Amino acid sequence: MHLTSYPAKHLILTVALAAGFLLSGCQSTVNRVNDCKLGDWISIGSKDGAEGLDKRFDDRRRFCSLIDGDKIKAESASNYEQGWAQGNQIFWSHLGREDGRNARAINYFDTQVKSDAVARNGTPLNRPAYEQGWQQGNADYWYQTGLQDGKAGRNASEEASRARSGAAIGFQAPSYQRGWADGNYAYWQQMGYQDAHDGIPDSELASRVRAASASGLQVREDAYHVGWNREIVEYWKNLGWNDAVSGRDIHTRRDDAKKRGLKLFEVEYQQKWEERLLQYWTDAGNSDGYGHPNQLEQRMANARRDNVFVIAQTRDVYEQAWLSQNARYCTVENAFNWGRENKSMAIEVCHISLQGNLRRAILGGQDYEDLSRKYNQTHADLLAHDDRHTDAERKLRRLEQDIKRDQDDKNRPKTEDNANIDRKRERERRELQEFLNASRRRIDDLRAWEFRYEQQMRQIKRDLYL
Repeated sequence: MHLTSYPAKHLILTVALAAGFLLSGCQSTVNRVNDCKLGDWISIGSKDGAEGLDKRFDDRRRFCSLIDGDKIKAESASNYEQGWAQGNQIFWSHLGREDGRNARAINYFDTQVKSDAVARNGTPLNRPAYEQGWQQGNADYWYQTGLQDGKAGRNASEEASRARSGAAIGFQAPSYQRGWADGNYAYWQQMGYQDAHDGIPDSELASRVRAASASGLQVREDAYHVGWNREIVEYWKNLGWNDAVSGRDIHTRRDDAKKRGLKLFEVEYQQKWEERLLQYWTDAGNSDGYGHPNQLEQRMANARRDNVFVIAQTRDVYEQAWLSQNARYCTVENAFNWGRENKSMAIEVCHISLQGNLRRAILGGQDYEDLSRKYNQTHADLLAHDDRHTDAERKLRRLEQDIKRDQDDKNRPKTEDNANIDRKRERERRELQEFLNASRRRIDDLRAWEFRYEQQMRQIKRDLYL
């Protein structure tokens, strides 16, 4: 390789990138480079057409020749033309579909022709593609309109009104009818769902059918039953969950369901009912276990008063939860922290073999907190004394510098004023030296106490596990 080969290649790539930025901004230069490397000229043309660009094969060819000229073949031009035609079809079809969906008339094509984007890119026109897309979009619009009308419980006669109001944009009766049929199905399905959700028996459908028939609304009993059957199971599950802590059970619900003519899902009800009670007794065990005695017998005796039930698993789940929480409560770490916070701990709920250690941990926590306060106060005093000591040292250095300067000054007059200044400085120096000596002793003392408190605190923590 020649020494100039790399810079030349680098220059070519730089020119290529610069050329890419001069091309359409709709695709990034990186994508353009990748397209050139792949050499898929149908794809290159399709992208240009889909972006609303005019045919730019010569520009693309020049650009790609700087990237990988071997990918430019004799058929590249015809492949580009083929891809561009497909992309142009996509561009106008998409515009038409969006306009149709937004309730614009088919002649809105004339407005799109005058748009800034089309003018800026010199987009070749394609009315057939636009109208094809518009037909699809218009069908979507009327389907959605019918769907909304059907869901709202409007009858089929609404179609005539929609046809009149939508004549200007082109009314598509088949699309509206499909949408309305789907919406009508959803309407009856939602009605069945809501009745089941509210605990209304499906026999109520008969009265709903009569009301619908009187208003000319098409009835979909099959949709009603789909919605009702799907939700009625959830209705009984929710009842079971709530009844378990409201003093009701399957016996009262059997009578109630029979009176109302409501289908009963006993298995699903009972499953949720028991699941809720398992959670209730687990929660009770967790609550009592953290610092309270085992109250299972009392809770079971008061179950009727509390509107809950005792089930076969009550004792097991309560005991398991209580023991787990009691083990978390009756720890040395917990007792130590309660002692630090000066709180009363119910160590009597803990096993007799643990109570001695827990009492020592509580006392240790109290002692630790007392030492911690002393340590913090001592540390704060030490910092304050350090600051004052440093300030006094700084003053002494300045004072001694002043004394030395005047002593070294041979021309300084020996006047009474200067003598007074010298005596005052000597007095200040003695006072500062005395303060510094005392301060050093106090700082040493505070450091000793700080160390002593710290050692005592560490010893308390070590003693917790002896």
